[in-house]
Amino acid sequence: MNDKLNEAKRMIPKAPQRVVTIDDDAALAEFAAELAGCDWLAVDTEFLRERTYVPKLCLVQIADSEHVGLIDVLALTDLAPLGRLLGDPAVVKVFHSAEQDLEVLYQTFNRMPAPIFDTQVAAPLLGFDDQMGYARLVDALLDKKLPKGHTRTDWSRRPLPAGALDYAADDVRYLAVAYPVLRDALAAADRLAWLDDDFARMVEPARFNVDTRLAWRRIKAWNRLAPAAQQVLAELAAWREREALAADRPRRWILADAPLIAIAENQPTRDVELADTPDLPAKTLACHGDELLACVQQGLARPAESLDPNAGPPDEAARRRIKTGMRALARAAEAADIPPASIASRADVAAIVAGHRDGRLLRGWRAEVAGHAVVQAVTGAQADAARP
Repeated sequence: MNDKLNEAKRMIPKAPQRVVTIDDDAALAEFAAELAGCDWLAVDTEFLRERTYVPKLCLVQIADSEHVGLIDVLALTDLAPLGRLLGDPAVVKVFHSAEQDLEVLYQTFNRMPAPIFDTQVAAPLLGFDDQMGYARLVDALLDKKLPKGHTRTDWSRRPLPAGALDYAADDVRYLAVAYPVLRDALAAADRLAWLDDDFARMVEPARFNVDTRLAWRRIKAWNRLAPAAQQVLAELAAWREREALAADRPRRWILADAPLIAIAENQPTRDVELADTPDLPAKTLACHGDELLACVQQGLARPAESLDPNAGPPDEAARRRIKTGMRALARAAEAADIPPASIASRADVAAIVAGHRDGRLLRGWRAEVAGHAVVQAVTGAQADAARP
């Protein structure tokens, strides 16, 4: 694998040097037209989400092999040319750790910037660490150390602080160099097509559509509650999600997790009981007390069932089979020179132990590299345990 990568690295192109800042509609239209025929574009975003439910797009950085464009979204009135460019199915959009970029672009343009290539997802298939940060990847792949700073910049400020635009430009300047190196090395190793399914799933719009009925999944301690309390929590979490979405405010600004859990546990039926909830702001009690009590009643009216019966801890026998599966995963990952975490998680192996055969470990390249071996190991351990 290193031979394929070293061969690709010998052909490293120069980083694009020309940087243009785009802060008027005419310049954006011209820039988008110039890039319309590209096969691929490196893309990054800067946004603000501390005070809103939907992330607020502030800056979009785009690079091809020759130049970098810094698009000041807050200075523009017509983003349609940018939306068309990012939505062009003939242009591959290259990101590093694309999740949050995809979310903010989808929320802004109501369409996914597909197709994509994520260098963070791709790099482990060439032996790099799983979940490698952008600066580390650039250093390891291109022997280029990026300056630190501006990670806490308020990208909604104008003018931006000194050096912020240089920092933003670097986020795509070296991404435009890393992409062809990774792509060519993966192609030479016959692993480029392995990523097709992963990237297709990453740009499924349903991943970013709000389903208030599933808002309880965002609360870490939900499965510690009794089943009846879990149903109350689901109603409370759905209410909070609707309120946050309507007000375009962070969930925690509506109500923090701790009082939601306390209400679900205590199940108050009157204002005076609700008022005893720890950390429940008086303003929230005054404005939303009736709604919170209604959520309690609605939750109690639902069947007292666990929100996810498979979420509990495995028993001792299942834990042993999970360990067996994890060992098989580690062996397969070592043979393929891929970090185990890039192939599957412990939860993926636990799902196989529980009898599920529809997870990502049994799809595509993961099934061939490790999935079948994990299933064989787990079923063998189960058979051994069943023998008298």
